[in-house]
Amino acid sequence: MYHIKCKKGEIANKVIVCGDPRRSQLIASSLQECRMVNDNRGLLAFTGHYAGTEVSVVTHGMGAPSAAIVVEELAMLGAREIIRVGTTGGISKGTNIGDLIIPTEAIPLDGASKAYMKAGGRPFPNVGLVSQLFSQAQRTGKRCFLGKICTSDTFYLEEEKDANIWSARGALGFEMECSVIFVIGSIRNFKAAAILVVSGLIGQGARVFDDCNISESITSAASSALRTLCERRNDATLK
Repeated sequence: MYHIKCKKGEIANKVIVCGDPRRSQLIASSLQECRMVNDNRGLLAFTGHYAGTEVSVVTHGMGAPSAAIVVEELAMLGAREIIRVGTTGGISKGTNIGDLIIPTEAIPLDGASKAYMKAGGRPFPNVGLVSQLFSQAQRTGKRCFLGKICTSDTFYLEEEKDANIWSARGALGFEMECSVIFVIGSIRNFKAAAILVVSGLIGQGARVFDDCNISESITSAASSALRTLCERRNDATLK
């Protein structure tokens, strides 16, 4: 691969992706027999085992274009289930910092998703993954929400006006990668989903940029994703 310098066999068919390489390292520390298989361009990738199942943890970088490149190459390397573990700016008045959101749809406000949608892609996650993620997240004791989120190209431009508009339409948060991951999954035939931690409240004066404030929730989200991927190996009923 041009960006992820891996060969087939070095990436598992079950993958967790993150924007932050430090977060990838943190999640990979939960794996047994873990080895780094890529550090090119800062897109750190690790492969190991969790509960007896081979899993990879891969950095997709910031924004939909970077995420699109990474998941395209992951699909070429044999990935068949991809879960994004990340953060989102909450826009619903019912959510608070540290809550978990599992998207049921990613509204594509970004350019990359729209380009892939012209090829027939759809911005929806896999229903089976979403269902099991929600079940696992409920066991963490964290407040967890199912619902729509918005995927945007910008981080600082979602001002109060935009937040209010999309909140009124039922969206729970803004982030920058989910839609393109879901869309590419529908085209490249891999199952995709996401579990997001509310790291700030857009338009409510509570932006949080330091992971230490939400580290417990990130750990809960990551463990939910790992258990979902590993428990699915023997469950043929989940589509």
